[in-house]
Amino acid sequence: MADRVTACVVCGSTFVPESHIRWTKDGYEIVRCPVCGLLFRRDLPTQTDLDEIYGLEYFKGGAEGYLDYLADEEVHRLSARRRLDVLEHVVPRGQLLDVGAAAGFFVAEARARGWDAAGIDVSEPMVDWGRRELNVPLERRMLGELRDGAFDAVTMWDYIEHALDPAADLQRAHELLRPGGVLALSTGDAATLVARASGSRWHLLTPRHHNFFFTADTLSRLLAQSGFEVASLDHRGSRYPVRYLVHKLRALVPVRPLDALTGRLARSRVGAIALPVNLWDIVTVVARRK
Repeated sequence: MADRVTACVVCGSTFVPESHIRWTKDGYEIVRCPVCGLLFRRDLPTQTDLDEIYGLEYFKGGAEGYLDYLADEEVHRLSARRRLDVLEHVVPRGQLLDVGAAAGFFVAEARARGWDAAGIDVSEPMVDWGRRELNVPLERRMLGELRDGAFDAVTMWDYIEHALDPAADLQRAHELLRPGGVLALSTGDAATLVARASGSRWHLLTPRHHNFFFTADTLSRLLAQSGFEVASLDHRGSRYPVRYLVHKLRALVPVRPLDALTGRLARSRVGAIALPVNLWDIVTVVARRK
């Protein structure tokens, strides 16, 4: 039987993935494109896998996910307001689609500032919670399932690494945007010092949930191929609750004292304190539809 050949979603080069495995982590093989350097899971999940992958465990208590996504609502809202500040520098308020909206905190903040905002996500428990508790327009669906729309802005905060086909998603976003509309997104940058020094232990290299690991260069290249012109690109920090930071540290260094500390912080006021953190390994891009 001939070796299977795969094609890189960024540069289009074809190669045998078995010959270009960069790491094996948590039972998943990470392949590196020999031409452009894009890192991605050799075997991507299917759409039917998504219900299990993005069930409640991912958002509460999962080792590679969130300690308690809903409990950190105020931190997510603060991040949303900062992201809206960036977005509103380049596009007037109008119709907005948030892809990978989870429980809808960004959508809620956008609507509070005058945007006609809605969101989509694949996680049934998050979409149900957001509809019920926040009363925001959320739908449980994939981006490729949207057949029409005319948006002034499409946002993909910490989403593109989860995509099954990022090239198709960017192309669909381009089609859904009005001329001059804006796409804003954030994702890990695998070319940064922290990522390279960490190797397979990089905190964003979590292949059960993340399928693609971009760099600023590969992401910019894919955006250009999808009909976008990059307006801004930077590596900005964010705020994270102490309990979340310890939770992520525990995933990297699984020792018993951290297990006990995580449990105590989850129930304490100290654990809820949000600290500014910037490892310079997350890239935020705003790109305009040509």
